[in-house]
Amino acid sequence: MSPAGSDDTEAPGAVPERTARYDVHLDAERRVRWRLVAPNGRVIARSARGHASAAACRAELDALRSRVALLRPLTGRADGGRGWCWSLAIDGGPVVAVSARTYERLESCQISFDRFVRALVAVAPGEDW
Repeated sequence: MSPAGSDDTEAPGAVPERTARYDVHLDAERRVRWRLVAPNGRVIARSARGHASAAACRAELDALRSRVALLRPLTGRADGGRGWCWSLAIDGGPVVAVSARTYERLESCQISFDRFVRALVAVAPGEDW
């Protein structure tokens, strides 16, 4: 038990809550891309295209985050018709984000998009972008 007046809220030895994170990397063409990674290490979503600079990549991600209430996924069958996937465009422009994998059921695909939106709102990109 904590002493009176103590503001300790974690039990000794408690594991801190894990959160999703953004991963920025160079693709095979040396273009900058982002990925949103769940606490369990699985990729939730990724950028649909590469960018010439980290600043351009960050601007795209910031645009997604600022319009989160307006985001509506385009869901459809993956190439070859095996599984479902989602994609996102901003204001009718080119696709900027896609699901990280395909899903056997449409419902699972929709749940994946909902998880992406929650993580997009909850996790701000780091200042060391």
